[in-house]
Amino acid sequence: MSFLSFLTPAIVAAYHVVTALSAILVPVLGGAGPAAAIVVFTAAVRLCLHPLNRAQMRAQAASQQARAALAPAVAKLQRKYQNDPLRAQRETLDLYRANGVSLMPGMLHGLLQIPVFFVVYRLFVSPTVGGHPNALLGDRLFGVGLGSHLSAAFGSVGHLAVFALLLAALATLATWSSRRMRRSAPADSPAGGAAKLMPYLPYGSVLAATVLPLASGLYVATTTLWTLVERRRAMV
Repeated sequence: MSFLSFLTPAIVAAYHVVTALSAILVPVLGGAGPAAAIVVFTAAVRLCLHPLNRAQMRAQAASQQARAALAPAVAKLQRKYQNDPLRAQRETLDLYRANGVSLMPGMLHGLLQIPVFFVVYRLFVSPTVGGHPNALLGDRLFGVGLGSHLSAAFGSVGHLAVFALLLAALATLATWSSRRMRRSAPADSPAGGAAKLMPYLPYGSVLAATVLPLASGLYVATTTLWTLVERRRAMV
């Protein structure tokens, strides 16, 4: 049994929940009901995952505090082995291990959430669900099909405007996330390589929205905003 077929029942169940939400919201919000159902469903999923996220953030905060306490010792090692960067890195890792500092804090909590995010993602990109057409992608937001792509929107100014607003929102969220990552980066993190690229990773959501269906873009925007607010509240 493949990973996708294993999760199919969960995808089907999620599909029925979102369609039921849409049926409730359409009489209230009109044409915006299906899109609102995606937002509400995504927020509800993130709310259910909040305990895992909170535990993950606590683990990350504890690790960051422990690394900060060891910063003087790390600086001493870097000065001692300044002509041998690889040795300095090995000695630093040994120092962290000896003091019980996790190099990947909260990793287990993050891994446990992957199947849930996969289910929600598949729900908003798959043309079929459980062998039947995915009616969610046939719904519309301001006349734009939730299953449509940016490449098909250039023939209509109105359709293009919907995608432009979504991309602008994602770009704003990505900038917020990138700045937060820069501020929260450990002082002893390496200056080059992957560490330099990390603050640019949030902009991948903008690129993804240019090729994914509109429904997926709404999901990405909602879950990204939830993550940022959740982490912001954890810092207060």
